[in-house]
Amino acid sequence: MAEIEVLEELGLSEAEAKVYLALIELGESLAGPIIKKTGLHRGTTYSILQRLKEKGLVSSVIKGKKQYFSSANPKRLSDILKQKQEKLQEILPDLQAKSEAGKEKQQITVYSGVNGIRSVLDKILDELKNKGEYYDFGVSGLFQDVMKDYWYLWQKRKKKLKIKSYVIFNSELKKKNPQLLKDYYGEARFSPKEYSSITDTIIYKDTLVLFIWTAKPPIAVVIKNKDNAESYKNQFKLMWKLAKK
Repeated sequence: MAEIEVLEELGLSEAEAKVYLALIELGESLAGPIIKKTGLHRGTTYSILQRLKEKGLVSSVIKGKKQYFSSANPKRLSDILKQKQEKLQEILPDLQAKSEAGKEKQQITVYSGVNGIRSVLDKILDELKNKGEYYDFGVSGLFQDVMKDYWYLWQKRKKKLKIKSYVIFNSELKKKNPQLLKDYYGEARFSPKEYSSITDTIIYKDTLVLFIWTAKPPIAVVIKNKDNAESYKNQFKLMWKLAKK
């Protein structure tokens, strides 16, 4: 690797590297020979010499009203590298923490059968007790069809735990199963029947749950990821605005 490239990796610009290397070869020198050797403009060269002085790589002395420049010992470059490493070590723990926070792990678990789904639904209530809330769309009444009496028990327990729910039902339920709507606890809105879904989607905290009631046996896919849950929650909010009361 060329010397200039190495110096650039240490934080010097290409022009700074050229001036520093020129001074190493020239030894103590006036600005003129440096300008001639590097091919840089006079004003640019003086600016670079000043920056190199600030970095401790160049020193100057006045002799007979003329300013002479000298390069610092190349070992000074090792000091600069060491200082950069020390600064990196100071901020590394914070950078690592931010990196881990930004790369939140996604956990996906699949539950099968009525008992498996019941464990998921029980966990939702346990995590939301004491005035938690969830959002639900794609509700066609299949929850009740598959889970039978547990659906009513779930609503009663939800009410007891003061859990808020915002559910978008398929409008067909108004005629098909009005009793379900009466027994439901929470706020409800309705989507047109042409947008009916066999997948019931619940979003709460950092978790998304997809209930596929028509599978044999029925399954629940639990996806734990904050960004993913937030994305679905935003979708729900738009659907909630468009749904009818």
